[in-house]
Amino acid sequence: MGVLLASEVRRMIRSPRFLIFTVGFPVVYFLIFSGLYATGADAAVVTVVLMLNMAAFGAISASISTGGRVAVERAVGWNRQLRLTPLPGWAYLAVKAAVAMLVALPALVLTFAVAAAFKHVDLSLVQWLRVLLAAWLGVLPFAAIGLLVGTMATQDSAQSMSTVTMLVFSLLGGVLIPAQVLPAAMATVAHLLPSYWMAEAARDQLSGGGVPLQGVAVMLVWLVVAGGLVAVRYRRDALRV
Repeated sequence: MGVLLASEVRRMIRSPRFLIFTVGFPVVYFLIFSGLYATGADAAVVTVVLMLNMAAFGAISASISTGGRVAVERAVGWNRQLRLTPLPGWAYLAVKAAVAMLVALPALVLTFAVAAAFKHVDLSLVQWLRVLLAAWLGVLPFAAIGLLVGTMATQDSAQSMSTVTMLVFSLLGGVLIPAQVLPAAMATVAHLLPSYWMAEAARDQLSGGGVPLQGVAVMLVWLVVAGGLVAVRYRRDALRV
């Protein structure tokens, strides 16, 4: 299991597409948006909010894209081969979820590092650690959602489904567009999405606050429901072998 995990992480990190789209793009977006919008008296606050949102966007993209690779592995028969080994199905899914969590870290860390180095975001060590941990734990539902996409998509549709899923959660969840400027109905939807609470949980750490119970509940529901559907889909695939 450990060997499979290490192999999966190396494969993702060595992928140029992963480095460009899930790590590089959020940083570029942050630099562009902060240059455009962080210019007034509240520039420091806007910069921090943009930093957290773009870091969340990158982490969401990385985790969902990782799960989407399951569709490719299903198509080429890799899952079928693994079922002939002693590796249990739950271990395969656990490895995929762990990979999604691990590859989300570079997007978070690099965005924070660029914000500190080039936009003078000045947080204490404790604040940096709290923000990083809150954002990283917020990736959990998206690890499950990415796996669900991978178990439902075909090899040809995996990339487009992953992209659409990532954009829906990022746009409607207030990551790319602040929830405060959304119409009332869409703002209500945002509060039901884990992407909103992922960014909100990170912001709350700046003041030393905790995550509201509603946010914890929303993220747990998405994690449990998506995880349950992944298990069902995986078992159905196994029956076809």
